[in-house]
Amino acid sequence: MLRSKKTSVYRFNHELPPALPLAVRSAGIYSLANDSLVEPPMRKWFAEIFWSEEGAGEFVLEKRHVRVERGEVFYLLPGEMHELRPLTPRWRYHWFTLDHPMSPQWLEAFGFVKRPLPAPQCPVETFDALRAALGEGTMKGDRQAAHYAHEILLAAMEGSLAPLARSHSSWVEACRKRLDERFADPLLNVSAIANEIGLHRSTLFRAFLAAHGMTPSHYLQNLRLHHAMELLKQTELPIKEVAVRSGLAGANYLGRLITRLSGMSPRQFRAAYRQGRMTHN
Repeated sequence: MLRSKKTSVYRFNHELPPALPLAVRSAGIYSLANDSLVEPPMRKWFAEIFWSEEGAGEFVLEKRHVRVERGEVFYLLPGEMHELRPLTPRWRYHWFTLDHPMSPQWLEAFGFVKRPLPAPQCPVETFDALRAALGEGTMKGDRQAAHYAHEILLAAMEGSLAPLARSHSSWVEACRKRLDERFADPLLNVSAIANEIGLHRSTLFRAFLAAHGMTPSHYLQNLRLHHAMELLKQTELPIKEVAVRSGLAGANYLGRLITRLSGMSPRQFRAAYRQGRMTHN
């Protein structure tokens, strides 16, 4: 007769580690027989990620039964009901929880927008390393656990977005070409480009992210910012005119971007470059 086995480890410090958005609260590995109950259904206040390594299980999500197969990733957000059970003689999955208030936004940024997510082979060694780091009970261990959680989320995202990137490669490159050619137009935005090429905005976002590692909005901002920095270095144009020629919404916005990147105002950035104190690319 198959028996269930559960292994869990929890962060020693119940307070959130400072300046650590991907704070891992707990982690574990469960191997469940098909007649076992994980736990009574309940709502929880943290986010939880599940990566199915063997067999299959089922989650109940707003009265909808969702089957999760081997090699798929499921997640639950704060406030959602935790109700799950094995469907096969053995269901083995790895999991970890995130208790930072920004966890839902982080998961969305990683591409967690549907459930379940198709994923590559479960990164067992990374999960093992995460649990070991969390079990140290030190701030260093907490930081290492956050690092491994980041790796796991990236692996899940790459697995789920790779087919999307391949299937929409022509649209992605059409989007990039338009951004490269028209970034200086202040009215240009990703929604308009999605309409032009006949693709839903969210699909374009995810496909572009899969292909280039950043959203098209981020890419567009980078183009505008780099162009503005070149104008600051190579011309005497007023700051307002630099912003206009770069498609940015005014001198104040340009100033915030330059300061965030370099720690200097646009005028200080220009002066530092002219004096040879920096060679910013």
